[in-house]
Order: sequence, then structure tokens, then C-alpha cells
Amino acid sequence: MKPLNIAHRGGAALWPENTLTAFADAIACGYDGAELDVQLSRDGMVVVHHDFWLMADVARKDGVWLTEPGPRIKDLSLAELRQFDVGRPRPGSVYARNYPLVQAVDGAPVPTLEEVIALAQDAPRPFTLFVELKCDTSDDSADPVALADAACDVVAAADFLSGVVFVGFDWRALARIRQRGAPCWFSTEKLGDARSAIETIADAGGQGWFPDFSDATPGNVAFARSKGLKVGVWTVNSLADMQRLVGLDGICTDRPDLLASMI
Repeated sequence: MKPLNIAHRGGAALWPENTLTAFADAIACGYDGAELDVQLSRDGMVVVHHDFWLMADVARKDGVWLTEPGPRIKDLSLAELRQFDVGRPRPGSVYARNYPLVQAVDGAPVPTLEEVIALAQDAPRPFTLFVELKCDTSDDSADPVALADAACDVVAAADFLSGVVFVGFDWRALARIRQRGAPCWFSTEKLGDARSAIETIADAGGQGWFPDFSDATPGNVAFARSKGLKVGVWTVNSLADMQRLVGLDGICTDRPDLLASMI
């Protein structure tokens, strides 16, 4: 079985993460889909950014990079977010050293989920968006139900339900997504023996389990499949790990080019 090649944040090792440029490249290269992180802006727009705060050494305004995280995504309107460019890591920063292959793109704003869906709808072949609902119990987060509803509304308005799988670590948000009838793969951090979590996911009506790749052991995978769940993993960047996991339903990776070379 050939796994879905899911470009993590659009392919974070290749292009500026969570930007329209990254998602457009993933589509152009023929990958099967992309993972992206969504949050709510102050004015209720579903925007695409990983951290709760604008990322230091990535976000810049008037050519000046943030040296510390901030401000919070939830405290900015979409118009205020658009004042920041997230397309070029600060040269010499830890982020830039961690992603040396990234091709910088000047003038890359924080996109909306609506804009990413529009790209996917224009793709020449089916392209699945794995939409991670970025929320938790902290004050930095949007309300999980509000975020789930807003993201679901955007998908429904675009008539793109068949092209989206919702994922996330805050299962309160995914429970709301399930109430609305949209597909979910439940994310988990590293667990070891994951059978209890898998039981809970199956009981909650999830369609898939989306663990840290180290938990995709033969025993855990077999148990998940016995419960009728698909299994996709995050975030797999070495060729050896990709080869070991190639029998799964999906592999989320910063290097979708590397995965494409072997499947």
C-alpha cells in the first residue's frame, strides 16, 4: 500500500512553512496533500500559523525580524497579521540553521484557511488538507469549540469537506468536528503502548490515528487497524524511517521530495 505523501506545514524543510508558496509547491510537485495549522485571529478569521505567538526569527515587519515570540495570533486582526512577512527566516538564526534548504520568499503573509482551500481546489489532482486545530487549555489558545466551528464553516462554505481531514491534540475540538460530521484523525504525542488511546479514538468515532511516528510499532498499528482506524504519522524526515513506515496510510514529512523519491 502506498501512503499519502503529506507535506508537513507545506514542506517546512523546503519552503517557508505554512505559506501559500509552500502549499502551491506541494501541489505542483504532485504530493498527495499538506498538513497545516489553523487558529483564530481577533476578528474570527481562520488563519494558518503554527505557534500561538508570531514566530521569532521568521516573522518580520518593515524588514525587521521579531527577536522574541509575539504578539499572540488571537490578539491580532487579519489586517494586522498581514503586516508581517513570514517568508524568510532570519539569516544565522537557529531556525535558519535547522532548515538550510528553505527557499526564502519575500512578501509572504500569514494565509487564511480559505486561501489554502482555494489552492487545493485548483489542483490538477486530488489534494488533501490535513487541518490541525491549534488549541489547548492555555490562555494563548482560542476556545476549541469556537475554532472547530469556524474551521468547519470555512470548509463547508468552500464545499470542500471531501478534501479535508481534521487533526489535532486537543480532542475537545475534534469531538466538536465529529458532531458536525467531518472526518478526523486524532493526534497523539509519544505514548509507547498506545492501545488505550486508540480505544478512545475508536470509541469517539475517529476515522484515523495520527501519532508521533515512533509509536507506529507493528503492535500498535495492528491494534488500530483492528479498530477500523487508518494510521498516519508525523513528522518523518529520514529515509530509513520512511522505508520502515511505507505501509501506513499516510506519512507527514518536512521532506515530501524525499518521500516521493521512494514511493
